[in-house]
Parts: sequence; structure tokens; C-alpha cells
Amino acid sequence: MKVIIYVGEKNEFLQNKINSLMSEFENLEIDFLDEKDKKDYSETDVFLGISMTREELEKANKLKQIFVPYTGLNNFPQDELLQREINIEGTHVKAKYVAEKALSLLLATMGKVVIYDSEMRKGSWDLENRRKWESLFDRKVGLVGVGHIGQEFIKLVSGFTTNFSTIDRGKKIENISNYYSSFKELAKNTEVLIVSLPLNSSTKNIIDREVLENFNGYIVNVGRGKVIEEEAFYSLLKSNQIKGAGIDVWYNYPSTGAPCSPSKYPFHELSNMVMSPHVGTDNQENKWSYFNDTFSKLRKYIHENID
Repeated sequence: MKVIIYVGEKNEFLQNKINSLMSEFENLEIDFLDEKDKKDYSETDVFLGISMTREELEKANKLKQIFVPYTGLNNFPQDELLQREINIEGTHVKAKYVAEKALSLLLATMGKVVIYDSEMRKGSWDLENRRKWESLFDRKVGLVGVGHIGQEFIKLVSGFTTNFSTIDRGKKIENISNYYSSFKELAKNTEVLIVSLPLNSSTKNIIDREVLENFNGYIVNVGRGKVIEEEAFYSLLKSNQIKGAGIDVWYNYPSTGAPCSPSKYPFHELSNMVMSPHVGTDNQENKWSYFNDTFSKLRKYIHENID
């Protein structure tokens, strides 16, 4: 069995993981690549890595399994993988931390933390015209995505509210009592939307202008930026049709170390939002948990499939 590992750069932690697998399985070949190495997956049975292009996949004729050491799978050609019945699996061990980041963004936005902080740094108490912050207690919370992150968010927020809603997918979910037939209906009937959807061909712009125009509350997005229609989101935030937003995931990302605006629209000029640079999983605790979980899955796969 041939395994290729590509996570951008090499380090001692991952090399030790690889050495352990090599010593355990006699008929195992592992190539550990970095940025400078040629990406040739033509003889690869299993890939553990952060990205793969359509062109690379086309040449990977023997590929059967992909393990991704992160939650998002949008750096892979998912439609083609589905057509070829190649299984791809991420890891959700940091879902509780992403849910915590979602809660912190929500409380900061509703609590107007950034606005108050900015005013206080200028010595302004604004006693006569102070903007009132809003509480999360007893709010109607809509969940756009009720996977690992959504369920962890429910656990965290249950001390504030137990009024949770989502889209009706034909099954009941623990602690969710309200189900709606569309995102438009969900938006109409909630005061907070927590978005944690992955990005693929079926979820891109799924929260579109029609949905957003029927919402007058607070949105937090810790899924992927492009699941929310960019122009509509900006314009409705600017007009205060949407009260506020806490955003950790964006539309543009830097390809180098140079500064990069997260959108073609000036979200940074809006005072009713809190911006975060996609750091939902970048907490200090359990730094290597993604890789520990992914290598555990890889080891299990090798054990069950190696000749």
C-alpha cells in the first residue's frame, strides 16, 4: 500500500507519526511531501493531505481513500470524488472550539463589545447617545447546519436559551424543537442564525438575498464564507436590515504574506459586525488534535486494508 502525505510542510511531530506507522506495517510505503516536491499521485492508494486539484485527481488512478487533517473539504474536487466513489474524510475533533468561537463572536456582536471598546479608547462614554447592547437570553436561535459544530453550539448556549430551530430534513435532532421547510422560513422565525455549513456545489450561496431579506437579527458564520451570498450580505448589513454579524470565514484569502481584503465589499467599514481571520480552530489547547485523530483513522484504514 502506498500512502502520500502532504500538509504543506514537514515537521518532527508528523515524521514521528510516519515512522511509527512504517515500523508497524511491513508492506507500507509512505511519501512525505512538502511544497517543493512534485505532486504525483498516480501510484497512490491513500492520500492524507490538505488539498488536491482536479488535474492531480485525474492522474490518481489507484486512489481509494483521502484523509483530511481539518474539518473543511472544499480544497478537493468533491463532485469528481463522489463520481469515482473515492471516500474523503475530515476530522471534527475541534468542533467544540469552533462552537466556542461562534459563541464569542455572537456575544461580542450582540453585546457591541468592539464599539464600546473603540469609544472607550478615545475617552468617550457617550452617555446620552449610547447604543444599547442586546442579550442572548431567551432568543430564538436558528441553526444552518446541525453537524458536530451545531450540536456543540447547542450545548454551549443552552444556559441562555432552549429555543432552537433548523431545516426539516426528515429526522428529529436532540434539543431542537422547531423545524421549517426552507431557509427563508427559518430566517423569518428566528432572531439569531448560526451558520456552520461546509462549502460544496449544493451549499454555495444557499443563504441568498431572499433568505437574508427575511431576517432581521444577528448572523454568525463559522462554516464557509461563500455559503452566504456576498453582495446581499454586505448590503443588508450596511442598511441594518440585518442587525449585526460575527464572521470568521470569508470570500477572499491571502495567497502570500501580503495584506488581503476578505471581500470585494468593504465589510471592514461596518460598525455592526465583528471580523475574525478564520481562526476557529487555532486555539492554544490540543494543538495537534487534528493530526492525532487523522493519523488514528489512517492507521485503522491501513490495518483493515493492507495486504
